[in-house]
Amino acid sequence: MSIKIFSALGLTAAALLGAGNGIAQPAEAKLRAAVFLPPKASFGWPFARWVDSVNKECAGKVNITVVGPESIGAFEQPNALRTGVVDMLSGPPAYYKGMMVEGDTAILSNMTLTEQRRSGAWEMLNKLHNEKVNAWYLTAYGNGVKFHIYTNKPMKDGRLDGLTLRSSPNYLAFFRALGARTANMPPPDVYTALERNAVDGYGWPLWGITDFGWHKVTKFRYDPGFYDVVVNILVNLNKWKSLSGEQRKCLSDRALWLEQQWPQWKNETDAREEQAQKDAGIQAVNLGDAHRRKAEDIYWEELEKASPANVKRLRGLLVK
Repeated sequence: MSIKIFSALGLTAAALLGAGNGIAQPAEAKLRAAVFLPPKASFGWPFARWVDSVNKECAGKVNITVVGPESIGAFEQPNALRTGVVDMLSGPPAYYKGMMVEGDTAILSNMTLTEQRRSGAWEMLNKLHNEKVNAWYLTAYGNGVKFHIYTNKPMKDGRLDGLTLRSSPNYLAFFRALGARTANMPPPDVYTALERNAVDGYGWPLWGITDFGWHKVTKFRYDPGFYDVVVNILVNLNKWKSLSGEQRKCLSDRALWLEQQWPQWKNETDAREEQAQKDAGIQAVNLGDAHRRKAEDIYWEELEKASPANVKRLRGLLVK
């Protein structure tokens, strides 16, 4: 592990001091973390697995307890982190876009987290998180898992004319550019909306449609996927600064461990999710790479309008 990467993670020389130097060791830090999905759901379990690793490997230094959206609503969690109601957050940058629009640039990156650290993207995103979210950007997971359009009626010539799709702010403009009408609704309402033909489809990652039973009322998945899923792991900045160097080092080491483990977790889960959709009779339709490029170009343009200087610079750091 290079000294440069350790520096980027905010490690200090104090973290290298041994327990035998006569300096009293700090008490174990008790951290309360919020996660935007239940810990057993598709993008909740990687965080739960990471927390288990921290509590084992950092025992005596750091201990994390987790609360889910049933305790603090997913869209309220970012403000709870900013104000210190919780010490940590596992959630997508789209959920705090109102605080920091630049966070969503990461979903358009084609780099791994390791590459983003080397390019300077991590450093810039961390600085913006410090300033706008009062948070330390520890790491992220989800990269490489793509979003897709799913429908129960066929698209015609790659268009969504006449169809209504459940959307999200980060692909709203893309869906409308393809001719779709859009609807905003929480995930638990989508199944009934599909059954009643209130919507004809939805945007969602490759993972998780079986969590909600949507595979039973879905007929088509359109490839290639677009964007990357990004779930950030953030620490309240005041809490981060209060930790000892050794405690920060242990959390940062576990962040690097997660980044190393992630490709295997992703590949195994991708295969399971694709097979589950195939078994459900969902037909994969390939629209060609222009479909992906169009989605990304539209969102880069939207983000650059919202924060021209920062987004332009981040685009240069996040795209190879």
